[in-house]
Amino acid sequence: MMRNRAITSVFNRFSLSIVGVMFVLGVYAILASSTMAGKALGTMVVIIVGLIFARLHFWLWTRAPWQKFVAASSWLCNLFLVLVFITSIWNWSRWFNLDGNGMEKPIICGAVFVGVVTDCMLLLRLQLRKKLDRSIRAVAVGLAIVGALLLVATVASQTFAESFDAIWNVIPWQVGAIVCLIALASHIASAILASIEKEKSSKLAETFSERMKISMNCPRCGELIQSPLGHSVCSHCKLAIHIECDEPRCECGYLLHKLNGVICPECGKDVPEKLRWKSAQQSTSSMTAAS
Repeated sequence: MMRNRAITSVFNRFSLSIVGVMFVLGVYAILASSTMAGKALGTMVVIIVGLIFARLHFWLWTRAPWQKFVAASSWLCNLFLVLVFITSIWNWSRWFNLDGNGMEKPIICGAVFVGVVTDCMLLLRLQLRKKLDRSIRAVAVGLAIVGALLLVATVASQTFAESFDAIWNVIPWQVGAIVCLIALASHIASAILASIEKEKSSKLAETFSERMKISMNCPRCGELIQSPLGHSVCSHCKLAIHIECDEPRCECGYLLHKLNGVICPECGKDVPEKLRWKSAQQSTSSMTAAS
């Protein structure tokens, strides 16, 4: 974890320095009308875009072991595309020239691979809890992968392109249009659903008492400190401390703190015995004795 943070820190500082150089080159290119400065600025733009994609794919490297292969592959494709555009800007090589014969095929395939990896990665980063929401996200990821494979196969193979055209002549165009609509809708819906769930969780978190502080002795230095709920650090030795407080909640998320009744005012369901406040339990027992 510390190693990942160190790599991220180095990336941020290096990217910031490139942005500064880009700004200086841009000003010089505008004032001096220098072709050399314009090419250098274009090179910097390509490098910073490549770094952004590399930083996005670094998240995959920190996940499951099998995802490291996808991350490494995306880095290689990303590096290939960066080299193609940089050498094209400076006209250094025929092989890396966009005007080269047949060069468009590996460029398109590499761009599609980087794009679909980024797309799926951003979808997987969406924190979705409900089964239906996850199903919609799975549809978006599946269609993105299938579409990318079809596009790469069509570009790389002329035989597949001819077969694809033959199949397309048999299948009505409405089918393809509907599939594209499903892909687009599932992508947009996944982002919206994740935003809704995040909004709900933030509203629930705001109901915690932010003024509550816990008096305790620091486990490291032993000094008496007062820490709020959540993340904090010791004021003496800078030890990171995280305190969580579980409050009684109904299934709908309504806070049951000091609720006098036994029915949730939000959803109308009976509050379970173990979640009822003491005053509610006393009132319930007194009503039972009176009856």
